[in-house]
Amino acid sequence: MTEPKQASSFTAEVNRAAVARYAMGDRADFADVDRGFIAGFPDELRSDEGELLRDGLMLDYVTDDAPTPDSVNPSLWRQSQLIKREGLYKVVDGLYQVRLSANITIVDAPEGLVIIDFGTDVGLAKAGLELFRRELGNDKPVVAAIYTHTHFDHYGGVKGIVDEADAASGRIPIIAPGTIESFNKHAIGENVITGNAMSRRMGYTFGLLLPHCDCGVVTGGIGSEDDGFRTKFSYIPPTDPITRTGEVRTLGGWDFEFLYAPDTEAPEEMHIWIPAIKALTCAENANHTMHNIQTIRGARTRDARNFARYLDETLVRWGQDVDVHYGPHTWPVWGNETVVAFLESQRDMYKFIHDQALRLANHGLTPLEAAEVVELPDAIGKKWFNRYYHGGLHHNIRAVFHKELGFWDGDPATILPLLPQDHARRHVALIGRDRILQEGRGAIDAGDYRWAVQVLHHLVFADPKDAEAKDLQADAYEQLGYQQEVPQYRAIFLTAAMELRGGVQSKSGVHTDNLDTILAMPVELLFDFAAVHLDGEKAADVDLSINLTFTDPGSGPWTMWVRSGVLNARPGHADQARLHVTGPKPVLAALLLDPAKAADIIAKHSLAIDGDVSIFATLAKVSDTFDPYFNIATP
Repeated sequence: MTEPKQASSFTAEVNRAAVARYAMGDRADFADVDRGFIAGFPDELRSDEGELLRDGLMLDYVTDDAPTPDSVNPSLWRQSQLIKREGLYKVVDGLYQVRLSANITIVDAPEGLVIIDFGTDVGLAKAGLELFRRELGNDKPVVAAIYTHTHFDHYGGVKGIVDEADAASGRIPIIAPGTIESFNKHAIGENVITGNAMSRRMGYTFGLLLPHCDCGVVTGGIGSEDDGFRTKFSYIPPTDPITRTGEVRTLGGWDFEFLYAPDTEAPEEMHIWIPAIKALTCAENANHTMHNIQTIRGARTRDARNFARYLDETLVRWGQDVDVHYGPHTWPVWGNETVVAFLESQRDMYKFIHDQALRLANHGLTPLEAAEVVELPDAIGKKWFNRYYHGGLHHNIRAVFHKELGFWDGDPATILPLLPQDHARRHVALIGRDRILQEGRGAIDAGDYRWAVQVLHHLVFADPKDAEAKDLQADAYEQLGYQQEVPQYRAIFLTAAMELRGGVQSKSGVHTDNLDTILAMPVELLFDFAAVHLDGEKAADVDLSINLTFTDPGSGPWTMWVRSGVLNARPGHADQARLHVTGPKPVLAALLLDPAKAADIIAKHSLAIDGDVSIFATLAKVSDTFDPYFNIATP
């Protein structure tokens, strides 16, 4: 890995000047973040098998008394000082949180423990519950599990706490928003169907390849990331769906009331009210950060208006009574007046983003033009919990355009543009390499890093082997990264700089399309996953069909066919199918996703086969594979 360079004098001055934009004198968060602390984790936390789960020394250089480095935006440095605190915390009587990159909330109800969200990793979730039991001497059974929404960092650790058999038997209900089918579709589909692209983009957006230092990734803004994304995801499908606001479940002797909030921070999401302790969570619709209307890692665009709508509905339902708001990331907010002000401000922030983006759209501005001029009013923007630690105002304004108006920005020149590589080559041929290099070098010398990135991008895409151009563009990306308040912008720019200098690193800390999530997919999604692996051009003249009988409960018979370059599937068998295969879902999934190994899979598992097995050889010839380390900073 190439060594990062230090901040330039221009970057140091930009970051010093940024202090004036922030309420640096407001230190209330530093008291709140430590409130209720019970115990921390050891510096080095390992699984029972000896795998490193968390390196508590990774962020040792981020201390409360450390001055802001020249290479870090002062707002992001402040948030990193707060977010690095982890361990077990008491929120109020009966409510505890294990605070990691994502929180595990433990409700100590009279008749048992209710777990709300499970973090990303099986080992970390297990260690978190063990820490709770050890410190409090609490051996109550886990009686219920709740997923607040469909993102993997909130269900991924579930098998570290809940046994799948207990969920299947109903002994431990798993409660989640939306129908079971919808939750599965969005939780699993998002992380598997586009899993290869999302994982690679996550490497960029969360800085998974960067060193932890003041010239690398400091924190993820809403999580410390000291697990290094060495995550072992798991998944157990929900068993008890919440599909309307006002539904109540009695769990462990306490009532839990739910507000259904779909199409907000996640496609399926809900808020939870526990009246016995006057405790509320709005899941990730209310955080110590502006959230994403469009995640840069890749996910469906969200509805900013819905954020505001459901936060206001929450205030109407429980605003008079709430004493504490606890979230699935960061630290709680205590006191009725403070919680109400927090929720009102977050509501107004999302509505401001939505309304101002569309106001400017109606004036004819493009997404980029609008993003360059919209600023939050001080009444919203000066609040620390509205700053840009996960989402960013610039891309959120553009996301509202995308949600409401589609991908086209309204400029006729962009509806059918040249490919970036073709455009770059023509641009360089027109202007000349030497002139572009001169302009790029001059922009860097003047601290004009955004322009340097743009102009040098043409040289890099015209000739990815141009080492001088790549080194210069890396310098521009790096300084631009050091200036960012949004940690994801920082990570993207710094990772691009690293890969321009040293090439693509064939390693990544996370793969969302892992075996556990693939096997948890409903059968319909399994066929969707197989379909995106079909090379349509190669399969244009292929005509094949297979009847599959899944022996797992509730799965049954399906038929799959490839015709006209498209893979389709539907329940039931087709009379004309030339091959019939019967077996359990994991084995049939292996056949569909790796048909080149069909002979070995069939022999190993003694599947019931009737018909032309050579169909799998044909399917293998037209199936595609994905490179998990595809280029981003170069063509």
